Amino acid sequence: MISTSVRYQMISNNLAQTKARVEKDPTVKRETDYFKANIKNVKNIDEFLKDDRLYKYAMKAFGLEDMIFGKGLIKKMLQEGVTNPLSMANKMTNPLYKEFAKAFDFKSKGEATTWEPKLATDTVARYVQMELEKKEGEQNQGVQLAMYFKRKASSVTTMMGLLADKALLKFVQTTFNIPQNASKADLDIQVRNLEKHINIKDLQDPKKVDKLIQRFNAMWDVTNPSMATAAPVLTLFDPSSSQQGFSVDLMMSIAKLRPGGF
Repeated sequence: MISTSVRYQMISNNLAQTKARVEKDPTVKRETDYFKANIKNVKNIDEFLKDDRLYKYAMKAFGLEDMIFGKGLIKKMLQEGVTNPLSMANKMTNPLYKEFAKAFDFKSKGEATTWEPKLATDTVARYVQMELEKKEGEQNQGVQLAMYFKRKASSVTTMMGLLADKALLKFVQTTFNIPQNASKADLDIQVRNLEKHINIKDLQDPKKVDKLIQRFNAMWDVTNPSMATAAPVLTLFDPSSSQQGFSVDLMMSIAKLRPGGF
């Protein structure tokens, strides 16, 4: 089986072509064509939520697939918008909700929200990226984690942000051979332990991020010689307990450490 390092490098060196192949996938193309053709006709939040194909496509694009069922929450979030610091989107720990609400900003832009070509372009790009990572993960979860880290690293500015994202945490634990049961320690201890291995400022440096990925890829192949052992990593990309969401205990712990909580 091809190594994680080799597969990741193959994708990185041919990213445009790889994404083009994903876009041509019959299912992806069908849903993308529908989104492009119909999103511009949506005039308000209710119309957006009523069209399941448009709504599901957008939710998947923003990594919120497992929250598709929560239309009530999404509707309230879109109704409140993002301009008010106390709005739901701004109070959510998970930044993906704010990104979604900012993109579909019916509160501020009204009908003009869906007229802007940038909305369709950005949403489609996100959708294709998510599909690419998902497809790679079906073959090698290490490649999916490496691609996810490459995409998300620069958005992480605190150790709390790293701890709150199980996929990113798994990446760091694998890279530095940190036992998974280290996550059972008190939050302050976890932070101190991570600080021994990684400088959070390094995540803003593309070259250092690439070096971390190189080390991760090598470590992944050493610790996961059989892909059968990698299956549990799938749960890292379940929004109910991973990158797109946070455990209740962790959310509460983070809230306590922030002035004013949420």
